[in-house]
Amino acid sequence: MNLKPFQQNVPPPMNISPADNFLRGLNLLRNGFEMLFIVSIFLIIPLIDFISAIINFIIALTLFLFTPIINLIIIILIFIGFISLIRGFGKISKTSIWNADYYRSTRDWLLALFVLLIIMGLFIIGILILIIIILSTTSAGTSTSPLLVFNRSNLILWTFGIIGIISIIIYLVAYIKLIKSLKFLSKDLQVRKLHSAGNYLFYSLIINIISIILLLILIFISISEIVHLLSSSLTIQSLTAILSIFALPIFLIIISFIFQLIGYHSAYTGINEFKFRYDAYVH
Repeated sequence: MNLKPFQQNVPPPMNISPADNFLRGLNLLRNGFEMLFIVSIFLIIPLIDFISAIINFIIALTLFLFTPIINLIIIILIFIGFISLIRGFGKISKTSIWNADYYRSTRDWLLALFVLLIIMGLFIIGILILIIIILSTTSAGTSTSPLLVFNRSNLILWTFGIIGIISIIIYLVAYIKLIKSLKFLSKDLQVRKLHSAGNYLFYSLIINIISIILLLILIFISISEIVHLLSSSLTIQSLTAILSIFALPIFLIIISFIFQLIGYHSAYTGINEFKFRYDAYVH
């Protein structure tokens, strides 16, 4: 049996010791990218819901509220994917493989992002409750002024904004670390597909940055317009018109989502490719 092709694609044993940590780390990374690939497919469902909100906000909100099982599955898969990546980079960083220190740094930033995502999730739930209260008080015609409700929620909105900005910064750093780690792994493991995965995630990141800038601008414009309308009258037609300006960033998010999907799949299959060559080399 000719082992030469496998020898060209497996780092020398001294660079991956201890082997148990290295292989377990790779398994965790593979599982993490596989889970993120799967959850990206699941995200098509809420993404369609979000796009339909541009056309009809009330219908989209109703659909979202009636899909708790799907949303719960998505949250669980995201948790599993993140935990696998964090543990995987942690395991690999404990070996003598090249760039082990960088993998450790990537793990730390992913962990910070994971914690902030949990905090952001809790705040998003609070914002959704706030929106429901505003819409219900407006449609019910109660004596409570929606503008008063909005003003009383300024502290929540400012806190959400600050945490959002911090999350964006940590997200950018963690994502860049992940991209660079994939390119380092491509050299360490001699798997070209991991380098391609890093490129696709980089394209996704650039488009995401553009989308975030547009969204921040549009959110400030929309909030000002909503406050103005609340002081007079807020109708479904006016709310739909405001939400329609989000069409462009939504389109960019879809493009970014596609690149991200390809990137996760390339990372997962790339690690699988190395595992196949490594197993063949060992046996």
